[in-house]
Amino acid sequence: MPRPQRSRRRSVAPPYTRKSARRRDDNGTSLPDDALAGVFARLPHPADVVRCAVTCARWGRVVTTSAAAISRSLPPPVGRFLPQLAVGVFHLRKAGTTARTRCTPAAPQPRFLAMASGRRLLGCETIPASIGSFFDALDGAVFDYSRPVASRNGRLVLELRRETRADDVTLCVCSPMTGDAVVLPPLSGEDKPTDYGCALLTGDDLHPNNPRRGTKSFQLLLVYNNRRRGFTALRCYCSDTGRWGAEARSAVSVSDGELRHIGGAAVLRGVAFWQLDHDALGTRLLGVSPDNRLFLVYLGMLGGDGTLVAKISYFDIPGGDGDDFQFQNGRKESSSDEEAITVHHMKMNCRDLRTHKLRWIGEKNGLVLFTMGDGGGAHALNLQEGTVEKLADEGHSWGNAVGFETDWAAYLSSIAHHPRN
Repeated sequence: MPRPQRSRRRSVAPPYTRKSARRRDDNGTSLPDDALAGVFARLPHPADVVRCAVTCARWGRVVTTSAAAISRSLPPPVGRFLPQLAVGVFHLRKAGTTARTRCTPAAPQPRFLAMASGRRLLGCETIPASIGSFFDALDGAVFDYSRPVASRNGRLVLELRRETRADDVTLCVCSPMTGDAVVLPPLSGEDKPTDYGCALLTGDDLHPNNPRRGTKSFQLLLVYNNRRRGFTALRCYCSDTGRWGAEARSAVSVSDGELRHIGGAAVLRGVAFWQLDHDALGTRLLGVSPDNRLFLVYLGMLGGDGTLVAKISYFDIPGGDGDDFQFQNGRKESSSDEEAITVHHMKMNCRDLRTHKLRWIGEKNGLVLFTMGDGGGAHALNLQEGTVEKLADEGHSWGNAVGFETDWAAYLSSIAHHPRN
């Protein structure tokens, strides 16, 4: 007699299994991605977006894909620097000098040195050692013999050279965090500047009242001496048109010595400012405070025990935007406010004070990059917290050295990818 067949039941997963998996992915919300991005963009502070990004995998993915739009909609943090935006330093290892007074690099490409916050942002065990390592889609050789010129708002400006001495000036504006790069038309012949200052203006500067416009747009402003015509000239590249504008005569004359040692520009309300005091070059830096005030920072020490002191002098620039700014001979001499930041855990001596060089200041992160001679090394002074991070034992013999900070979009994206940060 055949055995009775039992009815086969189809194995069905318990209903709570699928729901629990969904909860692990999206925290139980049923809002579509675009609606979630709209909610994140209306949060009152960037820190709130960071907390949302690490809540669950789906929210982190939404923040990553909409990071640019979210960051442009958030109100800027007022009253404090943001050290977590600092990534690191691009620098040249100097081996000699050229007729252009620029250093000859001992290595083919600018080297990269990560700060502690940069190591957390990059979220990888192997930190890129050179600029070419950040751009997988490009031939790394394009950056050979290049030198860092300026950086701002997540972008880095490099001067590209096919060899240690070039017949033209070719500049590249790139984003190491995203891998984007734009090579500008070369300036050659009579258009070629010798020594020059460079200022980078991004979409936040160009369209302050329209945060959704011009996310990737930028302008690059050069100041240099036109020796053929005998005046200080200005020239601007616009990413929207893809070409250089006509040369204009500057209302302020700048000497060749000042241009030879000119540092990075500070940008306030769409206007670029350079430090032109030749005696103070290398010992003072020009920056912008979180409450949008122009300031000079320089280092000193307390006479008793040699404690490091950062002295900050603020300047009031009368007028509004653009041409409404008021100047006296192109310079602002008087300071309306001063403060001192004492770094108790770092000591200096007279030799350190004589040989130190201020290299770069982060506009958003408030870090001051400086080096000291005779093995004093490279350091980053945190103006927000009053602390110093030692970056390297070397540094004083570096050629061009430019710090790099990311923008909010790349920062939010990195937080979503690496929630432990």
